[in-house]
Amino acid sequence: MPQYPEARIHPERKKSVFAGHPWIFSGALTEEPKVTDGSLVSVVCGTEKLGVGYYNSRTDIAVRMLSRKDEVVDKEFFIRLFSRLRTERETWLPASTNAYRAIFAEADGCPGLIVDYYAGVLVVQFHTLGMETLRESIIAALLEVFPPTALVERSDLAVRKHEGLPDQPIRVLQGTVDSEIEILENGCRFLVDVLKGQKTGFFLDQRENRLALRRWCTGRSVLNVFCYTGGFSVYAAATAKRVASLDASASAMDLCRRNLLLNGFNFPDEDFITQDAFDFISGLKSGEFDCIILDPPSFAKNRGQVKNAIKAYNTINTKALQALPVGGILVSASCTSHIDPLTFLKILHQSAVNARCGLKVLEIKEQPFDHPYNLAFPEGRYLKFVVMQKG
Repeated sequence: MPQYPEARIHPERKKSVFAGHPWIFSGALTEEPKVTDGSLVSVVCGTEKLGVGYYNSRTDIAVRMLSRKDEVVDKEFFIRLFSRLRTERETWLPASTNAYRAIFAEADGCPGLIVDYYAGVLVVQFHTLGMETLRESIIAALLEVFPPTALVERSDLAVRKHEGLPDQPIRVLQGTVDSEIEILENGCRFLVDVLKGQKTGFFLDQRENRLALRRWCTGRSVLNVFCYTGGFSVYAAATAKRVASLDASASAMDLCRRNLLLNGFNFPDEDFITQDAFDFISGLKSGEFDCIILDPPSFAKNRGQVKNAIKAYNTINTKALQALPVGGILVSASCTSHIDPLTFLKILHQSAVNARCGLKVLEIKEQPFDHPYNLAFPEGRYLKFVVMQKG
């Protein structure tokens, strides 16, 4: 059995750990454990061992749980965990898809670790000091369980500073990889830039929502705002009569165009718009599009930014509704974890009030099975996706 230093918690905080919440805040500890930051600790209450986690005195979250058992956390631990997760993911994944989130942080018992799988290439992110300390065991386990044609690290993350970590350069840890990888998603082909793209290169969490979008675009003129590399544009093009794509990034717009061409769709130059989203929608003629998709980046990285995020969501959705005709479709998404689903619906309602129109919900979806959330950890429920019709 492991002999990790103890992190002792107050009895009244034991219930939260038992319930499955992966975080133990500093106020729950009876005293700080005598260990270096990033070290493994046994979480103890009285005489009872509640599991194993890693400790960091630099953050409000003092301990992040890795196991509810009193066990050794090493390469073999991660091999067992990753093997189970890979089996689950690939059992549920459609045969026409070869890209998915392999490991999703707290939801998969790996707080601070993200791993995405792109057609044989793994992209890994270490968010926390504890996971950084365990990197050797984690990388060895990934190479054994998957084994990838290449392993890329994308720990170029601002959040690491709060953990006392520097940004890691983008680097290929194993094998060789071109910057762009072609993946298959629900039968659609996409080029993914795993070295220079946002996050790990592609927004895998919208896979099922992109598929659901198709029927709402049938025969419509569609504007995909914040299009990035054209995920929603490609799916919409299968049923729409026109698809225009808008993003502030010229490099993203270039990849969006190439992804559409890769799937056999060729739209004119004027339907690829490199401009600020708020500026473009403010000048949009009413009725030019009868379906508008809004999938912006997160407007709030922390709770202190929530007020401004609500204002931004309200503004962009109001402007979109003002530009839509009666009967038009608004597809609105939010990946801001600090705004819960009910609050997001209230924002959308206020946007309709501002636009002086009716707005009825046709469909609500959220994150897919490879981005699960634990019911004991509502913080992991971050993605909102709502399809509405203007009345």
